[in-house]
Amino acid sequence: MRIKGLDYLRVYGISIILIYHIFKEILPAGFLGVNIMFVLSGFLVSFHLLDEVYRDEKIDLVAYYKKRFIRIFPGVLFMIFVVSLMAFAINKDFTVSYFDQFIASLSFTSNYYEILSGGSYESQFVKHLFLHTWFLAIEVHFYLLWPILTNFIYKTSKGSKNVKKTFSNRFFLTSLILYILSLGLTIGMTALDKNRSFVYFSDFTRLSSFFMGAFVACFVKRFGYRKIPYKEASIGAGVIILIMSFALSYDMKVTYILGFFLTDLLTIIAILAAVSNEDIEEVRPIKKIAPYTYSVYLLHWPVFVIMESAFNKPTALLMTIIVTGILVMINYHIFEPVFKGEPVDLRILKIDPSTRVRIISLVSVVVISFVSAIGLSYASDDMVSLEKQIWISSLKQDLGQIDKDKKEVDKQIYEDENPDEILKDKEVTTTILGDSVLLGNREYIEEKIPGTSVDAEGSRLLEKAPDIIEEYKKEGKLGEIVVLSLGTNAVEEPVESLERVIKALPEKTKLVLVSCYDSRYDQPHRVSKAMKKIADKYKFVTYMPWEEEAMKHPEYYEGTDGVHFYGIAEAYEAYNKLLQKAILEASKKEGK
Repeated sequence: MRIKGLDYLRVYGISIILIYHIFKEILPAGFLGVNIMFVLSGFLVSFHLLDEVYRDEKIDLVAYYKKRFIRIFPGVLFMIFVVSLMAFAINKDFTVSYFDQFIASLSFTSNYYEILSGGSYESQFVKHLFLHTWFLAIEVHFYLLWPILTNFIYKTSKGSKNVKKTFSNRFFLTSLILYILSLGLTIGMTALDKNRSFVYFSDFTRLSSFFMGAFVACFVKRFGYRKIPYKEASIGAGVIILIMSFALSYDMKVTYILGFFLTDLLTIIAILAAVSNEDIEEVRPIKKIAPYTYSVYLLHWPVFVIMESAFNKPTALLMTIIVTGILVMINYHIFEPVFKGEPVDLRILKIDPSTRVRIISLVSVVVISFVSAIGLSYASDDMVSLEKQIWISSLKQDLGQIDKDKKEVDKQIYEDENPDEILKDKEVTTTILGDSVLLGNREYIEEKIPGTSVDAEGSRLLEKAPDIIEEYKKEGKLGEIVVLSLGTNAVEEPVESLERVIKALPEKTKLVLVSCYDSRYDQPHRVSKAMKKIADKYKFVTYMPWEEEAMKHPEYYEGTDGVHFYGIAEAYEAYNKLLQKAILEASKKEGK
């Protein structure tokens, strides 16, 4: 049974995901479209499983898995094959750990690969070519496990007087309990600031949407309900989800605590409206587009990443549309029919390859894909160039710290042996705490500004600053002026985090807050706004407007990821000039 009206939902969900992937600065929570697709999948799979149980009193698992495999795998194989060939033409940074990504994608474990590598659409220096397959991995995990659980529920219900009713009640209750547990885990981990990547990519948190869909599928089968106005319900749900997609973001807790739940709920309303309106007339364009959505999703992301690496954004977008369109047609009308054993119908030409030709073609695709993946990995470095720079800079900082510690020990020994000639440092001592952004120009700062000590670390959170300050206090190494150059990795509400920094500072200390520039987000950055607020509130706090400077000079970030400005001399000089000015201004103020 085909439910009219659901194609609108499918096309809408995929559309906002595509917009998010390409224009996440415009639609920062477009990933809510994933929830739409997950709820829809949970509903449709459960709806058809329940149909089969009610009709045949059993589930043919072999037929089910064969159907799912034929639906899902050909597109994935084609995508991997095409990307493995195209990847030879792009920067080697994109093929670091390529074989690992290749295997994760082919084995439908990309979501756990991204969790282990700390990946996301937001945080990577270089985008993974198969990052988008995390979505498919979770779909496949649900497709594999849910029919087994449904079959188990049915078999344990057979001994009851009313098998159908008992089975339905147990299925209903199981779906509801699993939804509550999964959503509860999402909310709990978000509230406790646990691994955000796990919350976003894990089966344990994301399967809640599928369970919601399954719950409603059982509801539709068991109960009657009034006809819901389709147009009003579906448009209303779509508008609210779109508003949330504009207002929320990956970093906001409310996205996971409330946004996911509301999107699931609104999707269900749209599904119920579609089911209750059997006379819906779907417009021709939607009917035409819907069958291609799966192929479009599979191919658009790697094509966009490859094109973006070679062209400016407008050209990359145009090339993505053209190349994706061509590849989608080849996959849908040629590759998939060959894989499925169906005739290739190109309107002007009909071909029905022999079984031998099909097998040779598919084996060739698999072999070429594997050989290409191995070759790409072999030809690539172990690290992305920017990650390598960060690692080298971090190593240099550690060696520099060892040298400083040795000098401190030598100084202490000299002071102990020569109490009458105790060394007195007349300079204003400044402790600079930063993240990976400062690893590049750490040596430049320490060389140009006397009395400064830079402590920078990759992926350091703003929330860690109070703890670091406490450690410096205990060791007696905290400077008279503390410069905080953190913020690109802030998770919590920045004003609250900065207030904790203020609280951790010892008396008479002065603080400089460096505004953070991150081209991936709208300016001014939320952390920069919080820093201004804190600087206005406390007289011993000085605001250094680096973000404002960077916005005036985009050339500082030319050829970079839009966050780090490694190796760009003009940027180093401009940063130092502002830093010297801020330290001088801070030195004239009274301390805390």
